[in-house]
Amino acid sequence: MFIINSYFIKREVMKLRDKRSLNSLCEQISELEQRVSSNEDNVDDLTKRVQTLEKENAYLKDKVEDAENRNRSSNLRFIGVPEKSEGRDMIVFMNKMIPLLLGCENFSTMPVIERAHRTPIFGTNAQSAPRPILVKFLHFQDKVKILRVARAKGVLTYSGTRIHIYPDFSAGLVKKRREFDAVKKILRAADIKYSLLYPCTLRVTVDGKPKLFRCPEEADLFVKTLPSSPLI
Repeated sequence: MFIINSYFIKREVMKLRDKRSLNSLCEQISELEQRVSSNEDNVDDLTKRVQTLEKENAYLKDKVEDAENRNRSSNLRFIGVPEKSEGRDMIVFMNKMIPLLLGCENFSTMPVIERAHRTPIFGTNAQSAPRPILVKFLHFQDKVKILRVARAKGVLTYSGTRIHIYPDFSAGLVKKRREFDAVKKILRAADIKYSLLYPCTLRVTVDGKPKLFRCPEEADLFVKTLPSSPLI
C-alpha cells in the first residue's frame, strides 16, 4: 500500500484550481478585450458622425449668414444722428439729410428709400448714444454710391454732429471683420493702404502690389515683416 501524502494532494488540487482560475481569467480578459475593441469601433464611428454633423452645421450656418447678408445688401447704418431729429417721418427726414450730408451735386436723382427706422443698441453707451438709423434702399447701386461719396468726403457732419455711415452686416460677419481691427490699426499707423473686402478679406497694397488675406493671423505675420511696420 502506498502512503498518500495529504500535502501533495492538496498541492495538486490547488494547481488545478489555479489553472481553472487562470483559464477563467484569460476568458474574461479576452471578453473584455473584445468589448473594448467593439467600444473603440463605436467611438470611432460616433466621432466620424460628429465631425460630419459639425461640417454640415458649419456649412448651414455659412449659408444662413450669407442669405442674411444678401438680404441686407442694400442697407446702410447711419451712426450719430441725434435722437428725435427725424420728427414723425423717418423716410422724409433721410431724403432731406442725405443730400445735405453728402452734397446735392452728387445726386441728380434722389435714392429711393424703401424703409428707415432706428435700431436698438446695447452696452455701456446704450443710454447716452443716439440709436443708429437703418436705411434700406430700393437699389443696391444707390447704397454703393452713398458709401463711395461718404468715403471721398471724409468727415461728415449734420447739425454740428459727426455722422458715420456703414454697411449693414449680420452680427456673425461683423465679428469676423472685427478680427482684422488690430492689423488695420498697424496699417494705419504705418500709412499702408488697405481695404476690407466683402465679406471678410483684407486687401493690403505694398509697392503697388495687392495681397489678400482671409485669416487675421496671416495678415498680422505679413504686416510685422514690413520695414515700415511700427512693430519692427
